[in-house]
Amino acid sequence: MNQTPEYPHLSIGSINSLARLLRLPVNRVKYLATNSSDFFRVARIEEKKSGGQRITYDAFKCLKDVHRRLKVQIFQRVIYPSYLQGSLKGCSYITNVKNHTKSKIVICEDISNYFPSIKSPLIEKMFIRLFSFPEDVARILTQLVTLNGLLPQGGVCSSYIANLIMWEKEVLLVGSFEKRGLTYTRYVDDITVSSKAHLTKSEISEVISSIYGMMKHYGIKPNLKKHQVLGDGSHQKVHNVGVNGRRPSFGKEEKKRVRSAVHKLKLLFDSPDCTYEDYLAAFGRASSLVGKLKQLNEQQATKHRGELNKIKPSFRNASNSNLVE
Repeated sequence: MNQTPEYPHLSIGSINSLARLLRLPVNRVKYLATNSSDFFRVARIEEKKSGGQRITYDAFKCLKDVHRRLKVQIFQRVIYPSYLQGSLKGCSYITNVKNHTKSKIVICEDISNYFPSIKSPLIEKMFIRLFSFPEDVARILTQLVTLNGLLPQGGVCSSYIANLIMWEKEVLLVGSFEKRGLTYTRYVDDITVSSKAHLTKSEISEVISSIYGMMKHYGIKPNLKKHQVLGDGSHQKVHNVGVNGRRPSFGKEEKKRVRSAVHKLKLLFDSPDCTYEDYLAAFGRASSLVGKLKQLNEQQATKHRGELNKIKPSFRNASNSNLVE
């Protein structure tokens, strides 16, 4: 099986060709590239459980239209290897988890601050070596998709770049692991390696060292707080989904979390202190949790979905119109 990302299309051979692809004048493409950082805005700031902030960005329409065109014409035309499981069509955290069920050993690693750790030189090198674009085209593309020389989380093209940026070393790593009977997957910034056979402590250390070596080559660092080595005698979890059995399953804690979200929503439905906008947001969160549960436990999810259908925001709006400001 070929585990190398492929772009099996003709190279964009010049900036003129790139401008035609983007349906813009050459001068406009160059202007947007040179001033791209002026066309981003902060979309959201979240406090991480582990400390620090996660900042996501959005581009203004003039640049976002360019990103959408690049997404369709370049990044969605790449053939992605099966070890990449995040932010790609047909993939999800559930498809990722399924690669690691019923294993003797599961090793979980997380990349610290992955997106802002990806800098312009790495992206330009990717466009040259993987896509075979000439240097001037690679430089313009890199400027178009970066914010102050870094990859912005939340950008239309950012998740694709995050998937591809380590391709050269990652392909070699995956190949060496496969020869040893190990399964490697990456869900954007989450790396999981599993083995159906027992591994010695030195073998486990070698696996971890290989992963950290790859990260170091690209100037990124592991989040040691999320490092885990899980034997089959422990409760093995990937993305908070149990993988001890032949099929992935939500543990008691996750099922309880879904039940709790639905129960709290029922209380909010009749609460005069909850605005319609807040209720809408809470409904969305609960609905998302039920959707995730459905992928693993359809019977329980169907029950919760029925409960949500009785307390839809539109019903609340109709019966509590005085809550809508």
